[in-house]
Amino acid sequence: MVDYDKAGKLETHENGDRIEEDRRQGTLKEFVVDYPNEYITSVEGTCDPGGSTMTNRVRSLSLKTSKGRISPVYGTVGNVTFVLESKGRALVGFYGQGGYGIDAIGAYFGSIPISPVEKLQGQGGDGGASWDDGVFDGVRKIYVGQGENGVASVKFVYDKNNQVVLGEEHGKMTLLGYEEFELDYPSEYITAIEGCYDKIFGSAFTVITMLKFKTNVRTSPPFGLESTTNFVIEKAGHKIVGFHGKASDQLHQFGVGVVPITN
Repeated sequence: MVDYDKAGKLETHENGDRIEEDRRQGTLKEFVVDYPNEYITSVEGTCDPGGSTMTNRVRSLSLKTSKGRISPVYGTVGNVTFVLESKGRALVGFYGQGGYGIDAIGAYFGSIPISPVEKLQGQGGDGGASWDDGVFDGVRKIYVGQGENGVASVKFVYDKNNQVVLGEEHGKMTLLGYEEFELDYPSEYITAIEGCYDKIFGSAFTVITMLKFKTNVRTSPPFGLESTTNFVIEKAGHKIVGFHGKASDQLHQFGVGVVPITN
């Protein structure tokens, strides 16, 4: 079963005989591609040697992506190995033959998709570990948690294919909890981030001390306190569809991913 993107809409195709979990004959597993920033470059599989149609089946599959990720091996490895690949091209569809199982599988390859997403440089310091929520269709809600020295944590609610996606927490929430900023999605979207960062006394690393979110309609209140160094993250004609940065038990760096604004 494959979920495709066709003209910006989700399209699902299923082939073969689905194994129901309650029959204890197997489980449905999935491999998620970070579309449109990632695409499948090749498929490796195994099958039985030629013989009757009951034995000559696809026994295992694994997928490799443009980011160098390789999926687990799905199925049980057979005797004959095959690879579906077209150098310098992206996998855009599957075809094959199947009944109770998948007897044959092939792939279509097309030009490499050009992602409209651009990652803008994060602002702040180099402390903590890197994080990246990825890219979505838009942002629905923002949570900012404050600490004694600055922004302690952030998390975001995104929209992907009209589904609500709750991002992970970055940093560490304090007893002060979260302040919230909810957007009137999809008519409202974020166009810029304003903020401050500073090296706080007693801390070895620079931390983000304040964040403020500007949309096509309004500007949020400032979350945190202004400090010595101000920054603005934006790109004219673009909207923000994802966030990245660095964090430990505080937020050290903050950046965004943007796409062109379309009507």
